[in-house]
Amino acid sequence: MYLQSAAVICLTVAFLLSSLEGKGVQMQRDVQCCMQYSEGKVRTKDVLRFEEQTEGPDCSIQAVILYTKRAVKCADPRERKVQRLLRKLRRRQSMKNHKTMWLHPHMNLPVMAEPK
Repeated sequence: MYLQSAAVICLTVAFLLSSLEGKGVQMQRDVQCCMQYSEGKVRTKDVLRFEEQTEGPDCSIQAVILYTKRAVKCADPRERKVQRLLRKLRRRQSMKNHKTMWLHPHMNLPVMAEPK
């Protein structure tokens, strides 16, 4: 009895995960693809991370996948607003990487102190 219930639950979860689709984002095996572009604006501060999707055998369009606090959005990389957003996100990412490199010692070297 328990084995049948567990099997039904596992199959239901597998079905829900395999058919997960929302706002143009579709899960395919281990590949996440944008099939169409999302509507609406995305603020830079809401984006947790982003990926650039290229057109190929797995994904039919070129897109920028934006992982926000509330959803996953697909944006058209040819749009001016999206290009501006990408510049801001890359700048933010490089600033974060620069701060990380400065604060952490490398190969057991001491962290340089600011002059007083």
